[in-house]
Amino acid sequence: MWYLVLKRLSQVTLFCIWSVTLIYLIVLSVFTIIIFNIFLIIFLFWFILTLFGWSFALIPIVKFVFIPWHHRQCRLWTKNKQQKHSSIAFFHPYSKNGNNSERILWTAIESILKKYKNDIQIIIYTGDRDVTTEEMLQCVKRRFGIDMETYSSSITLIYLRSRVLIEANYFKLWTSLGQKISSIILGFEALIRFIPDVYIDSMGYPFTYPCFYYLASIPIMSYVQYPIVSSNLIEQLNEENNNNEFIIKKSLLFKLKLISYQIYSYIYGWCGRCSSIIYCNSSWTKKHIESLWGLSCIHLVYPPCDIKQSLEMPFIDIDEKQTIKTIVSVGEFRPEKNHQLQIQVFHQLLQKKPEYHEQLKLILIGSIRHYEDREYIEQLKLLIDNLNISNQVLFKLDMNFQELKNQLNQAVIGLSTMRNEHFGIDIVEMMAAGAIVVAYKSGGPQMDIIEEGKTGFFASDIDSYATMMETILCMKSVERRQIQEQARQSVERFSTLNFERLFLEPMASKVIGKCEEKFIIRCLRDRQRLDHRLPFVTRDIKIEFREEYGSAVVSLGLTKVLAQTCCKIVKPKETRPNEGRLRLQLKNSHNMVFNFETGRQTQWTTLMSRHLLQNIRDSGCVDMESLCILAYEHVWEISVNLHVVDYDGNILDCANLAALCALAHFRYPAVTVTGTDVHVHSLTERNPQPIRILHYPIMISFALFENGEYMLIDACEAEEKVMEGLFAIGMNQHKELSTLAMFGEICLTRDQIENCISLAHNLVRDITKEMRSTLEKNREEQLQMIQAINHR
Repeated sequence: MWYLVLKRLSQVTLFCIWSVTLIYLIVLSVFTIIIFNIFLIIFLFWFILTLFGWSFALIPIVKFVFIPWHHRQCRLWTKNKQQKHSSIAFFHPYSKNGNNSERILWTAIESILKKYKNDIQIIIYTGDRDVTTEEMLQCVKRRFGIDMETYSSSITLIYLRSRVLIEANYFKLWTSLGQKISSIILGFEALIRFIPDVYIDSMGYPFTYPCFYYLASIPIMSYVQYPIVSSNLIEQLNEENNNNEFIIKKSLLFKLKLISYQIYSYIYGWCGRCSSIIYCNSSWTKKHIESLWGLSCIHLVYPPCDIKQSLEMPFIDIDEKQTIKTIVSVGEFRPEKNHQLQIQVFHQLLQKKPEYHEQLKLILIGSIRHYEDREYIEQLKLLIDNLNISNQVLFKLDMNFQELKNQLNQAVIGLSTMRNEHFGIDIVEMMAAGAIVVAYKSGGPQMDIIEEGKTGFFASDIDSYATMMETILCMKSVERRQIQEQARQSVERFSTLNFERLFLEPMASKVIGKCEEKFIIRCLRDRQRLDHRLPFVTRDIKIEFREEYGSAVVSLGLTKVLAQTCCKIVKPKETRPNEGRLRLQLKNSHNMVFNFETGRQTQWTTLMSRHLLQNIRDSGCVDMESLCILAYEHVWEISVNLHVVDYDGNILDCANLAALCALAHFRYPAVTVTGTDVHVHSLTERNPQPIRILHYPIMISFALFENGEYMLIDACEAEEKVMEGLFAIGMNQHKELSTLAMFGEICLTRDQIENCISLAHNLVRDITKEMRSTLEKNREEQLQMIQAINHR
């Protein structure tokens, strides 16, 4: 009995001990977890606080110390080593794949260097570290037919080592979002490696814009080829093939995904609004970008399509010259191009028309970027094997430019199956080469390229594609030729020349102009100019006289003006009955555009003509009484027409000098007055008479900058585009003023005006001396010529 009591007592004791121990452990664990969480929260709080603190401490250092210093070093490298005024950087991580995105890149670079070869250094941020500049330019020439070797010194590659972060294989879910966020790191690397004067994104990485906009404070240009977020993307979320099955089953997670995409859209728009100039490659893209970015000033610039050679190729009559008819598809080998649909359509066509089995070939032409594209091709080949059409489908990878044109010219049908294609350069090239296109009815092809039934056809599924292709194959030659000709006429608006013009117009006015302004002001502060002259030194003056009297060509640097003089007998003015008349008109000056006279070229030309006439006629340099034949009845009217042959700034001084030279060189016929009769002698009867010129009022123009703080003489075109005003002085060698004219809204002090007059007088004496010497030399040559003729 006592044994059982003892046993029960021991059990109770052990249970109590175990219970107390368990309670102790639970309390201790809870306490430990609470303490741990408290310390963890405190640690995280202080860590985040420290992180924000260091960020607030380092960002101003990066923004206001490191970035300005680094930008200055990059500018010095551009100016001293490359001998260029400014730098333009293209962000294009994939630069040698040979796809249409690269065509846009290199055509844009070529268009810039054609116009600004000696002023602009091109920087390309690329992740292709295994290729040199020379090798890349050779690849561009081979693939696109663009010869960039002459511009090789103006192109520099900046290699990005972190490009691997934007590869798709790093992100199994949320691939696009992961790539765009990783592009921020790539953008920071590009910013650290080189800070340009202008940043251009030509491949679609808008998340890099804030880095350059907020840190480097440089202009950003964006050529948008495809909106990474659109209303179509939200629609696709409802499709099963674009969503994870788990997310579809869980409506809450699905809503969270929609909210995340809306946040993604907002961030995308915020980044896009950092751009100074935005280009879109199609109406479809422009529509989405206007909605997402909240901007309306977007330029529609169709991508460059090299169709010149294709348009010159003759159409091939497939009924007579081809036993094998080819259907071609051109595009990168990636899932978005939907090559599976092309293969299935081709198989469906062969099933409907077995007689085509030996006559048709499907040729898939494209380029590959990385191993994922190779895996994609292997999947396509497996599909082809399963459909048993291996002999009818061919792959042609990385085809060169000329072979591609020939292949498209020989094709019967051009096939495009990408849904919501942003534009479709390949479609344009197929149409230009003579292939009749069947494209997916959406996006750019529908809105911009194809007019259904006239220049091509649309389809949306396997049956409609197969039906359209069968219809084309059954067409008569006349019907097919009519569609080919209409298609060729419609694609001329997508030419490379049209792209270059539309691409450069906003850039020249909004971006490069600002960079030039900053550079010119910086040079003025250092007493330097673009052509290495000092501020108050004119360009070389060249005066040429033609054989006919009163015809002179005056060149001031690259600015060239042709002056032609003629005369006729007219009635004098009633207020001046014994004085002749003088007319002067400046023509062909439509290229002159000034910062303070934007949009008023016609009024500006008229104003300049008025000041030229005032400087010459009202200054009394021409003896107007010597032009009188018969008072109140007949006087000579001398007309000087000034034609701007070439323009590089300072047209006022050049035109004034040309007019004076033409007047000094002109000879009007001798006359004999008998009573009230006037007889005009021919050149063979009597020698013509020169116009009596009393003095030569030379015009000297001062370009004004920074509210008149800086000024220079004989401004070139680039300097005129950024000047704030113009102060023109008309004066002869005796320091007698004939004209003072001020253009713009700048006021000069009395000391500044007196200083300008003093500087102008020294130049006027030298120019007058040179003009007189040239006129005297011309007179001697004419006398020698007359003596030689008389001697014969």
